[in-house]
Amino acid sequence: MDLKKRISALIMTFVLALVVIVPAKMPVRAAGSVAITSALIEGSNVVVKASSSSVPSSDDGVYYLFALKMYEAAPSGSPVASAAAGTSATFSFALGKGTSSCHLYDKFVVATLNSGNYTIVSNAHYITNPESLATNTSSRKNESNKKGIWGNELGGLNAGQTAYNFNIHQFSVSESSSGNWSYNGKTWSITGNFSGYDHLMQKYNNQGLAVTMVVLNGYKDAEFVYPTARDGGATCPYYMLNTADSRGLEKLEALMSYVSNRYNGSTGHGQIDNWVIGNEVNAYLSWNYLPYTDVGTYSRIYADSLRICYNAIMSENKNANVCMCIDQMWDRNRTSDVTYYDGRDVLDNVNAYIKSEGNINWGLAQHPYNTPLYWTPFWTPMSPYYGSLISHDAGADMITMENIEVLTDYLCQADYLNNKGQVRPVYLTEVGYSSAVYGDQNSQAAGIIYAYNRAIRNQYIKGIFIKNLEESGVEIAQNLYFGILDSGGNQKVAYAYFRDMNTGGAENAAAFAASIIGTDRWAFDMSAYSR
Repeated sequence: MDLKKRISALIMTFVLALVVIVPAKMPVRAAGSVAITSALIEGSNVVVKASSSSVPSSDDGVYYLFALKMYEAAPSGSPVASAAAGTSATFSFALGKGTSSCHLYDKFVVATLNSGNYTIVSNAHYITNPESLATNTSSRKNESNKKGIWGNELGGLNAGQTAYNFNIHQFSVSESSSGNWSYNGKTWSITGNFSGYDHLMQKYNNQGLAVTMVVLNGYKDAEFVYPTARDGGATCPYYMLNTADSRGLEKLEALMSYVSNRYNGSTGHGQIDNWVIGNEVNAYLSWNYLPYTDVGTYSRIYADSLRICYNAIMSENKNANVCMCIDQMWDRNRTSDVTYYDGRDVLDNVNAYIKSEGNINWGLAQHPYNTPLYWTPFWTPMSPYYGSLISHDAGADMITMENIEVLTDYLCQADYLNNKGQVRPVYLTEVGYSSAVYGDQNSQAAGIIYAYNRAIRNQYIKGIFIKNLEESGVEIAQNLYFGILDSGGNQKVAYAYFRDMNTGGAENAAAFAASIIGTDRWAFDMSAYSR
């Protein structure tokens, strides 16, 4: 969360408002279309099933199944399988794992021959069980302890989770005959400071911490950046991942499969349980740059990158979670502000788009900072306006820890369930409370205790990550004194309460927070909004 980025983004509003990108073309379904209902890996094969209420006309009475790359819109080459045209059809063909013709990331469409030309007559559908390829059986770390914090030296804090950033731009990915990763018929050289990540992941794991890794795409290798985002028009530090061409896809697949394999818990390098693809992606101009377009197009492009990363990660670690990420801007409907999309709109569009092409079990990371984020005593709103932004219904402008149940209630809707019929896991990967300027050390401690207690009373929240162990100079410059240690390494009031609030000091911490927030408010929030 960077206020300077948001301010500078506003300056660019009038320039970017006129920039429109062209979405990737999607296959058009003909009249009397066929519905692909599943695409699953079964052993060494892929089995695709389809149905139709009315059989489309064709030259020869045959359905042809094509495997297209994510960026392709029309059949090319030869079909991978065929079946008699009818109200149902099943196609089976080799997955091709480890070869250049591997279909793990392909989308499948049914076509018919009409006047000698192939016409697509179905929706597109991807494989939805990539985890069936994973050989790792390492169990997830510390599922029972939701308390997390950002920082390097976390021993003695009784935390169960932590988070870290994986910066793609710090690594080099290229084809090389002497490379270190053989993947889908090619050998790749993937280099960078993996020894540093190895050391830190092993240290975290040895302390009993489950690790959530946030994947960020800085601009170093243009092939990782979505083509229209290479326009140089951004002050944004991170960019939309490239799924629009063969080179971008290949490199993304190779890198994400490599790091998932390296940190799947069975290779000796440490274990990463959760992967978050991008940061606050609804704030596209601050954290996931793409020139301004409509929210549907933006969400489709992001959803494609989420799916590619999901298949790469899950095929190497079947116990991982792969998450999208939004901030606290939920349903503001500020049409005059093109510097971000509402989190709810992006969430709706990503979910609908992924479901239409094969539901996968993605999770959600969210950042329920206060509003404004530097105002620590949320129990006394900074102004009536800011207080009005927090409500306990799906139309809330903002989602903070005060109304976090709005988010999990929303995900309980039938349309949002994963392909096992379960509510998707939620990780609150950034939550911060400042101890100065717009707060003090006691209110900071009370905020942290409140947030943790709200999280443990919500079964759908799997982790809450406090920002930070130590203060950050970048954040202090924005009047954000988030650390539970000050800049000199001294413990603030929040330090001991954070350490003890999930152990023998839990009741004492709750009583302290209630005395500051108000005992009635504390009791009501912890009861009425539990899930």
